[in-house]
Amino acid sequence: MARRPADRMSTTRRRFTAFVLVVVGIVGLGVASAAQLTVGAGSLGAGTAAVASCQPAGQPISVGFTTTTFSAGQYQASAVTLGNVNAACAGLKYRIQPRGAGGAAVGSELTGTVTLGTGGTLTATFPANVPASTITGVDLVIHS
Repeated sequence: MARRPADRMSTTRRRFTAFVLVVVGIVGLGVASAAQLTVGAGSLGAGTAAVASCQPAGQPISVGFTTTTFSAGQYQASAVTLGNVNAACAGLKYRIQPRGAGGAAVGSELTGTVTLGTGGTLTATFPANVPASTITGVDLVIHS
């Protein structure tokens, strides 16, 4: 007995539905696997967590640069100074990345331990001078 067109359409729909369910299942397993990744002896989990801040919200950190030389027609920044850093941040670690046009990294990332000077200042020296005109901002992370 020959199949009617409606029967063929029904079979095609069932196969398509089964295919979609298989794809959704595979994607679901991929997302579930990414939620907990093990790397070496430690682990890396997907998600976010609120952490306490050593810098109060109403106390902005100022940023300044030390320019020590003028060469090739532009000033060269040799250090970045952060001011108004709260004393609660002392002893924690920092990461500073100068940024340029379009948010691109400029120069090397600076890392170290927060040691505060007068007025809550923290000064970090660039390993190599950076053209001051290329710096449009900095990313700062203070962490334990």
